[in-house]
Amino acid sequence: MDKEIFRLEFENLLWVIFIMLSLLNIYGDLDDEKFLKTNNTSYKMESNYIFNFTLTVTLFIYLYFFIRNYKKYEAIDDSQKDIYLVKLLGSAFLIAGIICLLYFQNQQNSFLGSPAI
Repeated sequence: MDKEIFRLEFENLLWVIFIMLSLLNIYGDLDDEKFLKTNNTSYKMESNYIFNFTLTVTLFIYLYFFIRNYKKYEAIDDSQKDIYLVKLLGSAFLIAGIICLLYFQNQQNSFLGSPAI
């Protein structure tokens, strides 16, 4: 029971971090607006740095959830394996999506706007 409470409290911390990452993405969007208004490339460089950072941290958050879901999948009885497999696959798809976004962000630095995390 204490282990589950600790896990839930840790996951609450992850959601707070996710909120902060979302705020950073808003700041990155503001940098993109400044870039459009001034054509000062330092704003674009900063927004790209912010977006890479938020995607990387999000990847680690999603990896945590994938590992958690995998452990639950392994521990669950066979009658519920199918539904837990759906959850595990959802986590895997989130990771694949973040990896694709990171690749795009690193290859195309001129795209305006935050990645959809």
